[in-house]
Amino acid sequence: MDDEPALYLPRKSLGDRNRSQAHKFLKLSKVDYNQRFENLQWAEQSARQAILHDYTNFQNWELLLKLKHELVDEDGIYALLEDLLTVLGKDIELITQLKNIDILPSCFDLFAAILKREPLNADIWWEKIMSDDAELNHFINKCKKMDFRDRRSNVVFGRRLERIRGAGLNEVFSELMPYLLAHRPDNYELWAELGKHHESLKDYKNAWMCYDQVLQFKPGDNNKSRLSEIILHKFDNLDGIKPTKMDIYSFNSRLENLTKSMKDEEVLKPKTEIDKNTNELELKLNDLINSKAYQEAFFMARSLLSEGGFWAQTYFEKAKEGLIDE
Repeated sequence: MDDEPALYLPRKSLGDRNRSQAHKFLKLSKVDYNQRFENLQWAEQSARQAILHDYTNFQNWELLLKLKHELVDEDGIYALLEDLLTVLGKDIELITQLKNIDILPSCFDLFAAILKREPLNADIWWEKIMSDDAELNHFINKCKKMDFRDRRSNVVFGRRLERIRGAGLNEVFSELMPYLLAHRPDNYELWAELGKHHESLKDYKNAWMCYDQVLQFKPGDNNKSRLSEIILHKFDNLDGIKPTKMDIYSFNSRLENLTKSMKDEEVLKPKTEIDKNTNELELKLNDLINSKAYQEAFFMARSLLSEGGFWAQTYFEKAKEGLIDE
């Protein structure tokens, strides 16, 4: 396991290169009928790689959809559109609607409708939001209900929130960013952005705690040490500025509560056998980890550690490893 896990950040050059390769095989499939199927398969493989490297470019998705259509792969088309919706925040309502239609003749119209409603490109999305205040309100309400556990979705919506912050809508940014981080606490890029936001408002305690979270997944980051130097230069010492144990506990507890919004309908039931040496908190952490509810386990363990519950360190590490490997 790497010290600094990949964030699935888009890599445009690799996406463009693979899309170009897919186009070449698609052209070959049209001039060499005997090798048509083989060339379409090669094209499909390259198109998949294009999306893997850059899932924010609609052209990569569009090309793979075209290839699936050429191959008359209805199951593949459904899976592609479902995956696109997952990247766009897993709108369950739209995914359910896909199951009730004849997908092959309508797939291109569906694709266009999805991207018109939810553009992948953050700048195009922001132009749409700026044109209508109701769109922003709809986005705010939607963010509080959506599932952002998919790493790609977390990045896409994180970039949308960066546009919101850039427009000076600080309250909206502060309100919504925790939802993304509660669902993917290993997204150290967003923790750094939120930390810099708090720092710009001279809210050093919250900035400090955000940078602490960055260090859990990116140990080489220098934001916390940079902030401590700034604070010492301004205030001579860290007393009263550095977060207290209660601050850290409240910070993590608030995010732990947000993780509960994404639980499946099935109620989490105890799976760990109780013995006289296992306390209730340890039992709950075991259950969360066994159920792969790593987000909630992560923040719960962090809260316990802030209170001096050093026994929770093992569970914290398990939750962190689960998030990285998920």
